[in-house]
Amino acid sequence: MPSSAIDLTAVVDRPKFLLICYRQNTEKNEGNGIGTFNEKRIHSVLKEYFDPDTSHHEVPYKGYIADIKNGDGIIEIQTSALNPLYAKLSAFLPDSRVTLVHPLIAEKSVSWIDPATGNISPRRTSPKHETAFDGLIELYNIRSHLGSGNLKIRFPLIEADEYRLKDGWSRDKKKGSHRYDRIPVQLFDIISLDSPEDYMRLYLPDPLRSKEFTTSDYASEAHAGKHAAYYALTVLTFAGVLEKCGKRGNNILYKCIL
Repeated sequence: MPSSAIDLTAVVDRPKFLLICYRQNTEKNEGNGIGTFNEKRIHSVLKEYFDPDTSHHEVPYKGYIADIKNGDGIIEIQTSALNPLYAKLSAFLPDSRVTLVHPLIAEKSVSWIDPATGNISPRRTSPKHETAFDGLIELYNIRSHLGSGNLKIRFPLIEADEYRLKDGWSRDKKKGSHRYDRIPVQLFDIISLDSPEDYMRLYLPDPLRSKEFTTSDYASEAHAGKHAAYYALTVLTFAGVLEKCGKRGNNILYKCIL
């Protein structure tokens, strides 16, 4: 009998995540090799991590399929851009508690697959990594849902091995290539956003909490580009942390309302 769904407020269970990764990687590769499984690996591992009871998986509800639906509500796991979830969230949120799980790849190694031969290159560590701030920016795509008391956000920070097809347009076939899959290796932490106070604590620098400020001020304090700062401030406004309070010249002013 599978154990119960994980407590969404509990301390991160890294050994549990590692065991799921090991078992799924072993089972799905056994005798088949990479490229034969149907469900993307990070999605599959996270689904089992948050609720191992398969009777709670892929549940039809309100014209959609919920990744997980159990006695605590709905859990949606989205490993790519969040905008495709907008309509589903619109259907679920009015009368259901929804936890949105969006993994961030904090560390990764990359291997290349030759589509013609199936050969896989050795792993190389990538300098690219995602942070909690990248998660905040992605929430811009569902910003109008952030004020719902029924929506909670989880950003698992994970390490993954990424496999890419050498099918791009450049001479080495890497530029313009397609990602085949990402294989989870370990779980570092899970960032939880349950309330406006959580957003403020993580994303609003201390010097800006007690004064009016512009997008440029935020970009400077958050060490972000101006476009990223605009997206972040819009998200924080919809999340109930900030409000617009006038202008300084041509620049919109914001202030914290918590």
